[in-house]
This record gives sequence, structure tokens and C-alpha cells, in this order.
Amino acid sequence: MMKIRLLLLFTLFNTVNIMAQNSLSGKVQDKDGNPLAGATVKSKTEATKTNETGGFSVKATAGETLYITYVGMTLATIEAAEGMVVSMVSNAKSETEVIVTGYTSQSKRRSVGSTTTIKAEEIKGVPIGSFDQALQGKAPGVLVQAQSGQPGAAARINIRGKSSIIGSNDPLFIVDGIQISANDFASLNPNDFENFNILKDASSTAIYGSRGSNGVVVITTKRGKIGKPTLTYDFQIGQSTLPSNKLKVMDANQKLDYEIANGNPYGWTATEEADLRKINTNWNDVFFRKGKTQSHQLSLSGGNSGTRYFISGGIFDQTGTVQKSDLKRYTGRVNLETTFGDFKVGVNTFVGSSKINNTLEGNAFIGSPLNAVLWLNPYEKPFTDDGKYSSIVSGQPHPLQELLETDNQSNQLKGIATINAEYKAPFLKGLTFRTNWGGDYTQDEAFIYLDRQTYQGSIATGARGSLNRGLGKLFRYTGTNSIGYNTSKGDHDFGVTIFNEILQETRTAFSFTGFGIVTPFRNESGITPGTSTNSFIPTVAGSRNVRGLVSYFADFNYAYKNKYFVTTNIRRDGSSRFGENKRWANFGSVGAAWLLSEENFISNFSENWLDLFKLKVSYGAVGNQAIGGSFPAISQLSPARYAGQGGLLSTTLSNPDLQWEKKTTTNFGVEFGLFKNRIKGSFEYYNAITSALFLDKSISGTSGFSSFTTNVGRMRNRGIEAGLDIDVIRSKDFVWSINGQITNNKNSLLELVDGKTEDISGDFIRKVGEPLNTYFLVKTAGVDPATGDQLYLTKDGKTTTNVYSPDDRVTLGTSDAPIFGGFGTDFKFKAIELNIFFSYISGNEVFNNDRQNLENPAYLFDNLSTDLTTEWRTPGQVTNIPRPDNAFFGSTSRFIEDGSFIRLRNVNLSYTMPTSLLANAKIKSLKFFMIGQNLFTSTKYLGWDPELNSGSSVGARYPALRTITAGISIGL
Repeated sequence: MMKIRLLLLFTLFNTVNIMAQNSLSGKVQDKDGNPLAGATVKSKTEATKTNETGGFSVKATAGETLYITYVGMTLATIEAAEGMVVSMVSNAKSETEVIVTGYTSQSKRRSVGSTTTIKAEEIKGVPIGSFDQALQGKAPGVLVQAQSGQPGAAARINIRGKSSIIGSNDPLFIVDGIQISANDFASLNPNDFENFNILKDASSTAIYGSRGSNGVVVITTKRGKIGKPTLTYDFQIGQSTLPSNKLKVMDANQKLDYEIANGNPYGWTATEEADLRKINTNWNDVFFRKGKTQSHQLSLSGGNSGTRYFISGGIFDQTGTVQKSDLKRYTGRVNLETTFGDFKVGVNTFVGSSKINNTLEGNAFIGSPLNAVLWLNPYEKPFTDDGKYSSIVSGQPHPLQELLETDNQSNQLKGIATINAEYKAPFLKGLTFRTNWGGDYTQDEAFIYLDRQTYQGSIATGARGSLNRGLGKLFRYTGTNSIGYNTSKGDHDFGVTIFNEILQETRTAFSFTGFGIVTPFRNESGITPGTSTNSFIPTVAGSRNVRGLVSYFADFNYAYKNKYFVTTNIRRDGSSRFGENKRWANFGSVGAAWLLSEENFISNFSENWLDLFKLKVSYGAVGNQAIGGSFPAISQLSPARYAGQGGLLSTTLSNPDLQWEKKTTTNFGVEFGLFKNRIKGSFEYYNAITSALFLDKSISGTSGFSSFTTNVGRMRNRGIEAGLDIDVIRSKDFVWSINGQITNNKNSLLELVDGKTEDISGDFIRKVGEPLNTYFLVKTAGVDPATGDQLYLTKDGKTTTNVYSPDDRVTLGTSDAPIFGGFGTDFKFKAIELNIFFSYISGNEVFNNDRQNLENPAYLFDNLSTDLTTEWRTPGQVTNIPRPDNAFFGSTSRFIEDGSFIRLRNVNLSYTMPTSLLANAKIKSLKFFMIGQNLFTSTKYLGWDPELNSGSSVGARYPALRTITAGISIGL
């Protein structure tokens, strides 16, 4: 009888408990009353999402504490009650910030991987044609180096060091789920971007499998927000100037004195010499100018609970500091999202057109105008008295004629379109089906016109002028389908998503070069018709290749009590780049994080000062399939001719066993927030080993080939990254914050081909135990004061000699910067904001080839460095410049310089008008701003700019743009 009573009592208790735990409804909104769709509302037993109107229904007991989270908002709590309304407060630094991987999204709180999010607002309005340069110093582990100051020139990005020798080291760039190329950045509008998520470790990148070896940059574009339509116009105008050059060349008096002291090679008479001393041409003034920058953007955004939209159009016009160099860009974007029932559909479309006029750079060619800026004698004039191009006494090409009478253009038309659909199954809560399909179309057109009077167009080729036009087309489509399931059971949160992806790209190219431009037309109409009986037969070339990738992968997430997190993923890729034997490969990762700040034994004594303390660890593998444009796993043929007959020529010896380079990475990290997140930071250690490196292995020449590509060798990158943000002052009217990032990456080769310990290539050596790009040169030891001989150190580093020997070469540091980062400070006083940001690089060496050319006395027919005015002349003289008849050798440490620098990368000053003053004019927002870019650089490097990814200033360097602009942003 007692058992029956207890059973009835237990049943009654549970019935009351179930009745008490009703489904309570409510609404989540922002401080202005706008509904927040997709906010997470969590009770003790259930987690749910708000709908498009911000409404929700959750199983909870009246009075129970509910937790509400939303991207960019501070965590909110409320006592459960029917009809409750939750107003959330914006917090850009909220730990609920979402990290977008391109396939999935997850809160930063739950992330176990190494990722950095850069808000597009941080680089908005930066006056650079290729937005990637604006990312420099913004993210730990990410080295961004501008290759040129030419408008529209892309930077080179390396994430956690270079991990391939002959393969690509470029990261994967994803825009709204679609892969793009860094060469396309000049045609994209950065003002359309919402944020950049940079994925660095294997836990973050392994989901990309064979494409994620070098890291991933995921770019998300802007979406409309629920609310009234907002029309925004942004305008900016400014100018660019030439930075100073620390490599000084002689003026007219210095150069003539040097020539006379070294035998008067031109045989100037006293009268001629006197006349020439009256001329002192500053060739910088001849070649360079003040560049101009102007941009316009008009955007419209808004939406309701059903449909959201973002529409924009932009114009960017920038002229460079070198004459005839400029970038013109026109862009348009339409992003739409609509929700109906259990379906959500989105369409993102973009079209961009860019036109770039540029000049030759990055070479030691005598026909390159940018070399002549340094090489031309100062006692010469650019024009004769009757306005014609003057004759250069040394016989060098007239550089201004080479610049003005040639055309070097590149035009790009680019279109990106994606459509995605999502279905939330009503029959099983948490089950979602999603598909995303998109295409990337790129059309590149090159146009090069060389006048018959120029060195390039006639003297060097005998072509009497030429015209080249090339057309390349790329179409890449990506289709991704997924099934995901997420659920919460008490303290447990589960999520699993299964994907299938298809990627295919087709590239075609065609070009021709016509000769004999004897008419005044600077286009195809000027080409002399060619026949088989004269020398004006045009040259033609063409290509077509198709690549494909099929992938199957899965992503699994688990959280316990919202403080223990585990993420795993696995991917299987099949690539057309490889032969049948190794076409498929598997990649995957596992990571875990522990939110210690949620533990009682931590929170009990740190409640007032510790907001976040998280430990995380991950391990995984990713691959690299990019070996330039070649397919070395497959035999390749190309068209050829022999004895007037056409045929096929074998160009690549196949290796059907060639496979992916594989990189495994171990990552340990700490994230923390102190004193209400006034101090936030992170610290990470990583160790990445690339195995099965792409390398060319030497073989017997009897096969017709000297080498073939295979997988041998290993390389390691390991290092530390740290970032810190501090709000020094945080009050109602005044905020002062400082921030900084630093990375120290150590690269070393672990294994080479066939057991070799070293491999010498030019001025570099690949050596086991040393970084990849290590200089291998003879070390100089100054100049002998008694004889004026250049002295060298022998290989033992102790003995000096005046005899140069390649056998005395030693390692002299690396061209890859091991230490880099950025730091800045932000001030905000009421409506005034000032942002200052510096970037820096340290520990790398640069070979200054410009100095080598200007300090070689054999080139006394052209201008030389002012250092040669201290050339050794008399016994006992102490100098760094040997006597002029001493044998000159360039491949020495004499021309190795410290490539470290600190650059004032960006200064942004703005004033936002108070809304109370704008209400009568029905203006939502009005902002005035000024931006300075590359205003100052501190460096020991002797030249225009120490920022060199290649490690050598070969010559013809286009200086970085020093730009100041002013603008206005108005919202209606």
C-alpha cells in the first residue's frame, strides 16, 4: 500500500512539474525596438532561436533565468514570464561574435581553432586600389607585403610562414562561399565587405582539405538589416606623393668630378664641362607627379521580417605617382535574402570592371623607365630646345620616351554570383538542408603597344614597333550541399553537418603580337599585314585547361555546460591535378577548448576581474595541390614546329604517384578578458610540418628531361602569436584604447631530395636546418686602407683575403621576416575619433641590387651612388668603397641590408555630427573624415621601400604611395 502511495505521489509531483514548465513566449529586440531574428534563447532544458519578428517560444518555468545571445550583442538574462520582452545592447567586442568559416558559423566563445576577425570598418575608406594591403599588421600570424606602389597592385599574403618550395604559398580567398584570386582584388570594392575571417590552424582550415594548406581568408559581404531603407553616399578625394629615397645619386658636379677623376671617359673639354655643370636635372621631377585619388559609393539597404536587401555601386579612380600609371574601377552589388515559411533564400551578385595603366617594374632592364630615374646622368636634359626627346650621351634608351610612347594596359571584367537556399525541417527541430551554388567569371585583357621609335619596340627587337593583345577567361563554379542537425539536451549541445562539394574551373587564353607599326594608329589598325615572305608575320599563342575537385566532408561540434567544447572534421578530396594512383586524399582535424572562467574554482575568486579565460588545443592535416599552372602528375603535350611542319612536343614527364603536399599543425592557445573586457588578449603557439614537398628531382638526360616533379622533403614552421587590446580609459564621453599584435615565426628545412643536406640556387641556399630563403654569399671585411682592395672573409670566418672565391660563401640570414605585426591607438571624444596604426617587420635581410648597380665603377658612363665620392684614392685612406680598378663582385654581403622597418600605415580622423542636429534635415548620419596612408617609414634600408617579398630589390621599383584623402559619408 505504501508503494502505491509513493507512486501516486511521484506521479503527482511530475505532473505538477510538467504543468509548471510551460512553453513561454516572448520577443527579442535591439535598443531601438527592431526585432532580432536568429537570437538564441536558452533555458535549463531547451535552446531555441527567435523568428524573423524576434519572437520565440521556450520551455521554461516561470521565474527561471533565461540566457539570450546574439551576434554583436552583450549577453542578456531575464526571468522567464509570458509575454517577456528582451532588449539587447550592442557590443562590438562581445564574446558572442560569430566566426564565419565559409561553410559554417560558430560563436567565438565556442571556437577551438586559431582565427582572427577583422571588421571591414577597420579598413573602410583606405585609399588603396587592392584592399589586401590594408590588412597589414592587423592579424597575428598574417604577413602582408606590398609588392609595388602601382595602383591596383596586389600584395603578397603569407599565413604562418611559407610552407612550400615550388608550390603556391598563397592563402585561399573565399567571398560568400566562392573562391577568388588575389589578382582580382583591384576589381573588388572593399566597401561592400562586412568582415574578414582569417583561418590559420588545422582545426579551422582542415574543412577546406586540399585547398587549406596556406590558410584561408573568408570574406563576408554586407547584408541588409531589418528596418527602414537607408541610403548612404560616401565620397573621398585626395592625393599621393613620392616618399623619400635613401639611396642617393650624384648631382651634376659630383658626377663630372668622378668622371674626370676616372679618366674622363667622354672626353669632355673644359668648355663642355663648364656648360654641363650648369645643368642639374632632377629626374624625379621628370618621371614622378602628384597622384590623385577619388572615390564614390552609393548604397541602399533595409528590409523587413521577410526580405532584406543591400545594393551598392562604386567608382574608384586613382592616378599613380609615376606618369601614365592609374587605376579606374567601377563596381556594383546586389545582395538579397528572403524568408518564407521554413525556407530562406539568398542571392548575392557582383560585377566589377577595372582598367590599369602601368609600367615595367621589378627588373634591371635598361628599357625600364623606373631604372633610369637612378641611372640617368644629372647633366642631361629630357628634351632639346625644340621640344624633341634628347639623345642620351651614354647610348641608353631615353626613359621618358620609353614611358610616354608605350602603352601597357590590363583590363578586367569580373562577375560573381551565388544563390543559396536553406530549409529548416518542421518534422525534426534542428534539422537543416542547405545548398549554395555560385560562379566566378573573370575576363582579363592585356594590351601592350611599343612605338617603333622606342628601344623596346624597335632597337631591342628589330620589329619596327609591335602591338600585343591577350585575352584570358576563367569560369569557376562551386556547388556545396549540406545536411546539418543541431540539438540541445540539458547541458549537452550537439551539431553535425555533412557536405558534398563540386568545384570546376575552365581557363582559356589567346594572344597575338603584330609587328611593323608604321601608321599613327596605336591599335590593331597600325599593324603591317604579314605574309610568309616578309618579317612581319604575327606571333600567336593560346591555351585551355580544365580542373576539377570533388569533396565529401563532415563537421562535428559538441559542447558541455557551455564551457567544454570539441570540434572535429574530416574531408576526402579527389583532384584532377593528380594521376590515377594518388587522385584521392583524406584530411581532418580535432580540437578542444575549455572555458576555465566558467568554473566555480576560478569564478569564486575572480568574479570581479576575470571575464574570460579559455584554453584551446587542436591538431590536424591539410593539403596543397597548387603547383602553379602545371599538371606534373600527367604527361603534357604542347604544339611545336619543326622544319616548317606543325606537331606536338612533350613538355612534362608525368609522375602518376605525385600527390598533395601535406601539412600537419599542432596549435595551443589562450584567450583572456579582464576587468569587464577592458583588457583582452590571446597567445598561441603552433608547430606545422609540411611533408611530401613538391620538388624537382634530377634524372638521367637520356629521357629527354633533366628532372621531374615528385614528393620529397619536409619543412617546418613554428612560432608564437600574441595580441592585446586595452581600453585605457572608458568613460561616457572619452575612450582611449591601445592594441598590438606580434608574430615570431621560425622556418627551417628538415629534409631535401635524395638525402641532400643543401641545394644552392643563385644567391640563395636550401640547407637542412636553415630557413627556406637563406642568403649564401661571400662575406666582405671592408677595404684595405693600404691598397684600396676589397677584403673578404674566408669560409672559416676568421681569415681575411683580397681574393674573391665562391668557395668562401656562407649563410647570411633570410629574406623572410621572422618577426612582424602591428600596433595602434584609438581615441574617441564624443563625436570625434582618431585612429593611428603602425605596422612593422623585423629580422629579415634584403639584397640591394639597386646599390650594386650604382656602386659598380664599371658603370661610370651612367649616374652612380654618392657613396662613390668616398672611393679609395690614396694609401691610408679609410673608406668602405674600394679603388675603382679593383675587381668588382656583386654577390657579397656588401649589398645585404637590414630589411626591418616600422611604418605609420594609417591615420584616420573623423567627426560624426550629432543626430539631434540632423533630425530637421531628415538626415540619419553625417560623418567627415581624413585618412593618411604610408605617411612615414623608419628603416635602415637604402632605397625607396624596404617592403620586399622576394628579398631582392632587383630594380625598377615603383615606390609606395604616400596618400592623404578627405571624405564625407552621409546616410538618409
